[in-house]
Amino acid sequence: MNAPNIDPGVNNDVTQQVLLVTGDAGMTRKIRQLLTPQYALLSTNNIIEGIEMAHQHHPDLILCDALVQDATGYQFLITLRNDSVLKPTPFILFSRPNTPANMRKGMNLGADDYLAAPFTGEELLKSIHSRISRFHHIRDTPNYTREKITLQEVSTIAINDRLSKTEAKILSMIARGMSSRDIASFKCISVRTVDNHRHNITKKLQLSGPNALVKFAIGYAGAMR
Repeated sequence: MNAPNIDPGVNNDVTQQVLLVTGDAGMTRKIRQLLTPQYALLSTNNIIEGIEMAHQHHPDLILCDALVQDATGYQFLITLRNDSVLKPTPFILFSRPNTPANMRKGMNLGADDYLAAPFTGEELLKSIHSRISRFHHIRDTPNYTREKITLQEVSTIAINDRLSKTEAKILSMIARGMSSRDIASFKCISVRTVDNHRHNITKKLQLSGPNALVKFAIGYAGAMR
């Protein structure tokens, strides 16, 4: 395997690492210029090396092209989510201009976000920041592993008996850090409709409010992995 491509101009004090996987050299240059002031960037142009680098460096986030030379970003995502060590890692898929985008497929496979070209640098930075912040918040919560909802607790709550299929899907999207606006865009419904679903989910699960719903959603998703 080639030595990992780590940007030489990165500040050594930067601790948050982003692994970029894309075969597009131009896209690599643009993303490196955008990210390296804030993040340490590792990059590769193929999936096999990407998996090896993920195991070696344990990045804070993986940013992956939906189309890579030796496979697809979807295959990388499936491999990641089936790996007991790497599966919690935030994963953002992106499409390049003039290439097909399948946002629904990516999100259904467990991507934390999907950026369809054309997207702005600001949109990319916001997505990365929010996913890493959420990941660190969950990881650094004291006693998180002990407080996390277990499968037995989930089954006693009987989620499937209380929620409709749409509500269960929205619950999983909340767990991935998606806002009401994100969910509305993905499902092609209004933000008001999403907020109504959130209210109904909170009521059906007998939760105390919006914060309790988010905490429950994260624990529920973690227990189901």
